[in-house]
Amino acid sequence: MKLSGFKKQGDRISFTIKDLDVELANALRRKIISGVPVMAIEKVDVLSNSSILNDEVLAHRLGLIPLATDLKSYVEPLECGCELKGCTNCTSTLTLDVAGPLMVYSGHLKPTDPKIKPVYDNMPLIKLTENQKIKLEAHATLGCGRQHMKWHAGIASYEASNNKLDFFIESYGQYPVEDLAKLAFNVFQKELSEVKKEVK
Repeated sequence: MKLSGFKKQGDRISFTIKDLDVELANALRRKIISGVPVMAIEKVDVLSNSSILNDEVLAHRLGLIPLATDLKSYVEPLECGCELKGCTNCTSTLTLDVAGPLMVYSGHLKPTDPKIKPVYDNMPLIKLTENQKIKLEAHATLGCGRQHMKWHAGIASYEASNNKLDFFIESYGQYPVEDLAKLAFNVFQKELSEVKKEVK
């Protein structure tokens, strides 16, 4: 497998791969989309909510906010020794305490770990009117896109032509796009190695 022609524009990169079967290219594409672990809000403890949204809809919106991710400090819940209780090794907490009149954005979430914070501060959540309040704790964990779309790290596609594959990757912001590509390659190579071991 040979890589060439790297180009970057914002959160997008493109490059060319040679000597790679289409089947393997598609597997790599799927790893980029659904195999790289990222942080996302999985559980929300609502302490107070007098907004027009019920707790479940509000929690769903919070879950779709892309969060900056730090793989060095956290492990996936199933790999943690806390037995899914949600310790500081696998869970990061963000709080929200706001009162109207106010337009509430993702930037109003206050992280306990500054490394795990909303990628974008300007994502609208809800508009609060006079006397409406929201107070909650949101708990983020690592997961992959194959579990739920809120853990998607980005999108990828490719075009096959003249015995080569032109790849395109866009990050949703949890990682710089170059890191997303490297992580996807690492996951891909690790899984290939595991398959080889099983075959032997």
